[in-house]
Order: sequence, then C-alpha cells, then structure tokens
Amino acid sequence: MKLSDKLKELRNQHGFSQEEVARQTQLSLRTIQRIEQNETGARGDTLIRLAQVFGLKPIDLTGGTEKEESHLMPLLNLSALSFIVYPILGFIVPLVLWYFKRNGDEKLNETGKKLLNFQATWTIVISLMYVTFIFFKIMHIGGIFGKYIFLVICGLYALNFVLILINTFRSKKSKEVIYKPAIPFFK
Repeated sequence: MKLSDKLKELRNQHGFSQEEVARQTQLSLRTIQRIEQNETGARGDTLIRLAQVFGLKPIDLTGGTEKEESHLMPLLNLSALSFIVYPILGFIVPLVLWYFKRNGDEKLNETGKKLLNFQATWTIVISLMYVTFIFFKIMHIGGIFGKYIFLVICGLYALNFVLILINTFRSKKSKEVIYKPAIPFFK
C-alpha cells in the first residue's frame, strides 16, 4: 500500500482531518495534502512525525520491504570494512549509517548496535596495541615482544575482516549476526 493511501486510511480511522494531522505533526497543511495526493513522499523527520501521530514506527507507514532490508543489513556490515583504510573508520562509517536508519527497522537497529559495540571494542584494543608497539620500539624493548605484538595486531585485523564477511553473509540470509567479543557501549 502506498504512503498516500496508508495516510488517508489512518487519518480516517482515527477521525482526524488533514488540518488536525498538520497541527499534531507541526507540518503545513499543504504538505499533508501533497502526501495524500501522492505528489510527494515523506522522508526523514516528516515520516517520523506522521508515524508518531498514529503511534506507529516509520517503517509501518512506508511498509518497508524485504528488499530494502536485504540490502541495508549487508551494507551496514560491509561499511565496517572501512577499518582497512584507517582503524577508527570501521566504527565511524557504520555509526553514521546506523544513526540515520536505526528508527526505521528494529532488526537493523539491533544489528547496528552489535556491530558498533564490536567495532568500538576492536578500535580501543587495536589502538592500545599500536601504542604498546610504538612504546616498545621507542624504548628499544622490542625484541621478540615487538614481533609478537605485531603478530597480534595482524591477527586482530584478520579477525575483524573475517567477522565482517561472515556477518555480512549471515545478514544477507536474514540470520542473526554474531560480533564477539564486544563491550556493550550501545544497549
């Protein structure tokens, strides 16, 4: 069902006029009319405001399709591969994607939290390992420990890479993602 039809139906079910919906959403009457006449769509804040009037989630209004979810979940997981360019990007890029899409889909919200918790934990650990590695090099303590730290850093990169790929495929098949170990920063 189109948003225009859904909005008309909900408005009639609740006994609201277009003016009442406009007042409650703090949108212009013309905006409500355009949405109902299918002249424009509702996105972002407009969609959130409309959903709140009827006690719904934005996805309930748009009738979010499986197709949309099927490409957003893997995309969210793959965005964490940006850690390859610079470690903290593996946290920042998924954070930005999750922030803008989290209200639309509960499953996407939960997946994003798991991914962000893991990436935040990974970023902290890898940063500490780099600092330790540099400290050992500066203090000329390195020796065999420097080689082990370097191997641990490589292992952490490999772990992150493999987990992202595994969870991308899991999310594509609509299975639950598993990102462990992770400190629960986002609950």
